[in-house]
Amino acid sequence: SEKIYGVDGSASIYTLDKSNDGTIDPSAGDKVWVFFGLRRGGSSYYGLDISDPDNPKLLWSINPSTTGFAELGQTWSPPVVSAVPGYNQADGSARPVLIFGAGYDPNKDDHGLATPDVNGRGIFIVDAETGSLIWGVTPSKNESTNILSGAIQHSVPGRVTVLDSDGDSRTDRIYFGDTGGNVWRIDLAGVTLPKIGEDSWQLT
Repeated sequence: SEKIYGVDGSASIYTLDKSNDGTIDPSAGDKVWVFFGLRRGGSSYYGLDISDPDNPKLLWSINPSTTGFAELGQTWSPPVVSAVPGYNQADGSARPVLIFGAGYDPNKDDHGLATPDVNGRGIFIVDAETGSLIWGVTPSKNESTNILSGAIQHSVPGRVTVLDSDGDSRTDRIYFGDTGGNVWRIDLAGVTLPKIGEDSWQLT
């Protein structure tokens, strides 16, 4: 019989231990969040708050019907916990984000390497606590949260690699590959999030 897939993706963890005492105490503001996709099991990502393991809570979920995520394919790419320039907490400290590839298009199961895909073409950066879209690169419509790029024609199922080149604890360069054999780089220049019409964050 055909294999049944479930929650088949690798999980990523964000931990905040405010007192650095090695003990997670949710009453003191400590946090543990876990994030995962479904891989062959589907096209959704989930965020859970497991700070109190006896009382876990769903933080959010996203799928292709969620606004801004129509490009999402099967969610193979493990979310990478990071921080990006210009995205801050109210006190100015870095707010945690997740960076992941837009997914796998099963089109590649039956067609050759050079066959363009229709889903999973790009990357997304989302708020770790809310799952809201901060920024992305896909062939979807051009808007303040997405750089329109027709150059990426193949799905991106792998883990992205992030780099902090200036030691400020924020990602300023992202590398990723696609299923067409291409390697891409995104430069997150400056200290603010891009606005409509700006091209300070660039794909090469």
